[in-house]
Amino acid sequence: MESTEEENEQLAGYPSFVDGIPESDWPRLYLSEGDLQRVRKKRDPHTQLGYAVQIVVPRFLGRFRTDMSRIPKDLVEHIGGQLGLADPLVEIQRYGEHSDTVRAHAREIKREDGWMSFDEGRRRLEEQMQHWLENAPIGPKALRARMLGWLLEQRILLPALSTLDALVREHRNTAEDRIIATLYRKVTPAQIRVIDQLMEAREGRPSQLSQMRVRINGDTVPSLEKALKRAEDIASLGFADVDASDVPERWLAALADRAMTERVTRLKTQTAKRAAVLAAIKRLEKSALDDAMDILDKLITGKFINKPKRWAEKELLRAYPEFAANGALVAEVLLAVLKSVAEQVDTETGEINDPHTDTTSIRALLETFADRQVLANAAESLLTYLPARDSDTDEARRTKALEQYPVLRKLVPLLVGRRLFKENPPGRRALAALYTLPRLMEADHAGDGDIDTELLKGSWRRLVLGTQRPEPRSVNLQAYAMCVVETFHQRLCERAIYAEGSSRWANPKAALLPPETWAPKRLSLLAGLSLPVDAATYLARAREELHATFARVDSRVPEGPQLISPNGQLVMPKASAPHTSELSRKVDEMLPSVELPEVVLYVLNHTGGTTAFTTARGEPFAYTELDLSVAAVMVGHGCNVGLAAVTSDQGKDALTPERLELVSRGFRPETMEGFNKLMVGAEDSIPFTRHNEQRLASVDGVRFTISNPQPHLAIAPQGSTEISWMTVLTEQAMQLSRRMVSGRASAALEALSVLAAHRPPSRSGTRSPAIVAEAGTHEDIVFGLLTLCGYAYQPTTDQIADHRLWRIDSTIYPHLRDATRRSINVDLISEYWDDILHLIASIHHGAVSPDDALRILTHHGKPNQMGVALAAVGRIWKTRHLLNLYDSPDYRRGVEAQSRLHQARHKLAKRICHGIDGPYPEYQPGMENNLGPLGLVLNAVVLFNTIWIQKIVEKLRAQGWDIPDSEARQLDLLRFGHINMRGRFHFELHAEGIAIREPEPEPVLGEAIADGPGHPGGR
Repeated sequence: MESTEEENEQLAGYPSFVDGIPESDWPRLYLSEGDLQRVRKKRDPHTQLGYAVQIVVPRFLGRFRTDMSRIPKDLVEHIGGQLGLADPLVEIQRYGEHSDTVRAHAREIKREDGWMSFDEGRRRLEEQMQHWLENAPIGPKALRARMLGWLLEQRILLPALSTLDALVREHRNTAEDRIIATLYRKVTPAQIRVIDQLMEAREGRPSQLSQMRVRINGDTVPSLEKALKRAEDIASLGFADVDASDVPERWLAALADRAMTERVTRLKTQTAKRAAVLAAIKRLEKSALDDAMDILDKLITGKFINKPKRWAEKELLRAYPEFAANGALVAEVLLAVLKSVAEQVDTETGEINDPHTDTTSIRALLETFADRQVLANAAESLLTYLPARDSDTDEARRTKALEQYPVLRKLVPLLVGRRLFKENPPGRRALAALYTLPRLMEADHAGDGDIDTELLKGSWRRLVLGTQRPEPRSVNLQAYAMCVVETFHQRLCERAIYAEGSSRWANPKAALLPPETWAPKRLSLLAGLSLPVDAATYLARAREELHATFARVDSRVPEGPQLISPNGQLVMPKASAPHTSELSRKVDEMLPSVELPEVVLYVLNHTGGTTAFTTARGEPFAYTELDLSVAAVMVGHGCNVGLAAVTSDQGKDALTPERLELVSRGFRPETMEGFNKLMVGAEDSIPFTRHNEQRLASVDGVRFTISNPQPHLAIAPQGSTEISWMTVLTEQAMQLSRRMVSGRASAALEALSVLAAHRPPSRSGTRSPAIVAEAGTHEDIVFGLLTLCGYAYQPTTDQIADHRLWRIDSTIYPHLRDATRRSINVDLISEYWDDILHLIASIHHGAVSPDDALRILTHHGKPNQMGVALAAVGRIWKTRHLLNLYDSPDYRRGVEAQSRLHQARHKLAKRICHGIDGPYPEYQPGMENNLGPLGLVLNAVVLFNTIWIQKIVEKLRAQGWDIPDSEARQLDLLRFGHINMRGRFHFELHAEGIAIREPEPEPVLGEAIADGPGHPGGR
């Protein structure tokens, strides 16, 4: 029986035998030759067994365990098998009877294996914590998990949970105080007065800071003008000369987040509040310009590319019947003419003769198909819709784009007048041409000597210079202006042109940590990432781990099966189908049938959730039936139907448009977080969920973070290349506990962006078109990026495009000989190791986003030499992952199960948000503002299911069902078949009407499945 302290430690992520030993941990529990030599020095079999068990237990638990009755039987049998003992369970019982011997052996093993007490290793841990916290804020749960892993790795015995938590609080507070002091020293008295004015909230009006953080939406020229004006207003506050480059971006983002989400009042001192506002201003200086660039990107993409493309495609579609008929006619005529003029071969002599054709015969041939004028008209019709030989397939779209020239006339002066952009050499021509456009656009005409003809690629040359003009050297200025803006946009997406002072649209290489920051912080940053300074040390460890994995798999490969496909890739086992148990089907039958508003109201009343929502001043709402109002706002925004759909025409004051609008203002990040904590607390009180991986997700307004610190999978893998707002949301769904990432390479890259706390997802819901790379190499680069940043990228078999294996040395593995012909270029890794470390440290510091890292590592879709080196690093760890997927069913099932779990969470969120099972509707502006309430509704459904599934399990047990806790923990908490999410919403709680449904009558005894597990017949 576990004590309360042990239960708390297990919930906090301490290693425990309660849930068994994972497959991945068994290799650490084998006795080495050296271990066996020490064991054999002991006299009796039971002493040898007990001593051997004590050697391996701390490798898993991080502690010695002197009570042998609490050692798992499978571990005892595993060690006994290595020692050749007939009945190890009896021997371990005999050993446990000699408590003095057990304790003496523990002291001996501690000394010989180099285990240190926590007091001896505490100073080293604190130094490591300083490295971790120096460059990035780490949440208490994530920091605790990292500390546990490090202590095990360093062979330092784990302390009590209270000791670890005290260290977490102390060092997090110290690190935050240091950052606050650093920021505060940078401001002058005059700037402090400006900060105080920004924080001041006047009667009935939000503070200036609150107004400044409101982002501009849209994809029009007026929207862009407003966004640029906002960026200029922020820059004019007088903080542009404050150099905060020595403050890590991730710390700056964390403090800024407090100020920009109205949590600045939680900071204890005025100094801390001012430092947080300064951080917010420095972040806003960049993010405001980023927002403007996002609008510019959407404007050019939408108005000048996507919309004209749709117009051209619709026009082609309308003309298709005529186009297709004319095309078929012209093709048939051409083939007939070619046949008539083809050389004729005499089959007897082999002589080749020219055909006897003349004008008359050709005309006669043509007229057998149609009148010559009809044929001419058909050919001219084709030329209308097909691009010319010296053009390209974009000509129709670009021609249609010229209809948007009035928009372009308004846009160009806005871009040129502010001189926002700088260029790298590849973008020099495009930017220079953009700055000359205003003068040309005012001219009546221009010649080809007045423009940069080098920019005229493909169909632009025809559209700008034309084929027949009254003045041979004149140009189409409208087409040239559109060509320049399109080329400018392409170079901007590639960052050959960049916006100086922004974050996401800045020069990627310039964002790398400058030498004056990199040099002094190098050792600290690398220590925080657990990376060695020299490549030789890293490669030696990688070689050892890869060899151990190859050797293990090679020794267990069965004879006969085909391991390698014809294209040289490892043939992976097929994914196992999920199993639906009898208990799960029974739960489906018995869950209460309810409406979605009933679920939300039930959870609000169960948790007291309405107390979490307050006015802008932090005061409670003075309304009756506040639970109805809060539930209506949650459903209206969470289901993406709006507040109008949940208002009542029945005269209910709680559901009037005015009431709901006021209550909706109480849905702020801190209030939603407060409600979510109440739900998490309610869930923690339910016994069978304590070890369930499908925990409630805590919500901070725009993304989810898992509340459970247990070491399981972290980033949600939708496994689709389609990116919508909900997909991006789900890919941000899990806060790392054991730093493990899943999903396709594109999804994992987005996950790393979120984890680096560098930026929110693109507001248009799409990826940057500039990031394009060959699938295999791109995948390997992502493996390298994630691994070096401290995350284990573990996608499913289907999410990996390339299954080839790579080796790091010349070792021959007999069964895998054909699979290991490709070698990793370790010399290239060594050559670029310093550059790779600089890039990884810049990502960790928050200076560079992973998307920009790909821009640094690739050129026109192909990796440069540094990118090839990083891909080589990625291949080491991808090969290990592929081997583990192939060899270990438990490992494979774990990855697949977690992938299904996240897909189920994604499916539930999609059903709530859109009430559909199919693809998402297109992104609508403002949809991202509903993601916070959506997360709360999703969590409410999970909590409702958890409560009622627990009741059902208890009822079935009372009826005689044998339901082990392990089986109850596997029940799906994300099911929603019993919840109606469609139709008109009614907000009335009938708590007495919510009850367990009685299942259909059991079949007669002769027809029952008598031996199935988990039901009375199987007792």
